[in-house]
Amino acid sequence: MTKKHQGGGRSLAPRTSGPVDEPNDTALHDPIALVTRVIAGDDPSVDELVAFRRQPIDLKAAARHAKALQNEEFRLRRSKELGDDQYEFACAGLQIMALSLVALVTTWPADDLDQAEAKLALAERTGALHHRHEKDYVSSMGAPHARRLRWKRAAFAVPELMLPLGPTAPQGDSRGLAAWPLERWDLVAGLPLRGGPPAFAHTQIGNWVGFARAAPDLEHLLARARKMFETCDRLLTLAQRGPENASELMVAAEGARIAGYLAAAQIMIWPVHNRSALALKKEIVTLVNLRGEIGDPFHMQAAIRHVTADAAWIKSLPVDARDDLVFGWSEIV
Repeated sequence: MTKKHQGGGRSLAPRTSGPVDEPNDTALHDPIALVTRVIAGDDPSVDELVAFRRQPIDLKAAARHAKALQNEEFRLRRSKELGDDQYEFACAGLQIMALSLVALVTTWPADDLDQAEAKLALAERTGALHHRHEKDYVSSMGAPHARRLRWKRAAFAVPELMLPLGPTAPQGDSRGLAAWPLERWDLVAGLPLRGGPPAFAHTQIGNWVGFARAAPDLEHLLARARKMFETCDRLLTLAQRGPENASELMVAAEGARIAGYLAAAQIMIWPVHNRSALALKKEIVTLVNLRGEIGDPFHMQAAIRHVTADAAWIKSLPVDARDDLVFGWSEIV
């Protein structure tokens, strides 16, 4: 298929390898930690925040990895009895990594068409984009599920004005019809089929178990989230006073905001195993509710709600630790 049959308006910005690409070594790394390593500490400079915000993030790679890991967790879970603790933690590691990539895709702004396509494709594959029901269909969706669906749709939302028309329909002289694209970007092209035996995780059980058990310092992440949000608000106030570098301060403020939400996402994704960790998660709920009053972007607020709801089903999470973390202002759309 030639380019004339594809949607126009694609960004011409060069696509370079981003921090979410698989590392050369065999160790498993938290993708959010890899992205935020541009910020040296919890007291970043303006230059560091600007560099963090402007780094090339390959959201298509992140979305594809997230889908591949979700598929592999499904295959691995079906290959062993659920009572096998090693496989439970291996599945948990796959879920944590996948959710971290989802958090990155949903939180990062859509700067170009590639990133917008990544958000839309992952939204479609995670059930955020439901088609209308037939007239004779009676919905049985409860209020909690309806709220989760709103959060998911808002988390993957893309500004409509940046989306050109999708792939055109084939014309009379068109060929290659068997592979004619149905959507802007096919997320699952080339990925192993979802069913069947595991594709790779069964040979890396120890690595995935180790990753699932290596939770980050949640207290430090909470302090980091608070500091980044305070930095964002202060930079915005300074930029509004009209200094010569006001535009640079605005970029740095956005970088601090993104870093704050990614730290919050890490806290909500990693499984709760004790009361103190649950208390930290509840503090994030309060903090994100406050950010809603301040007026942060909807998709960032929704991203935290979405990953929190999905993280409740990570395999290593004890059943009695699955507390309902109730967000205020939940009718976000």
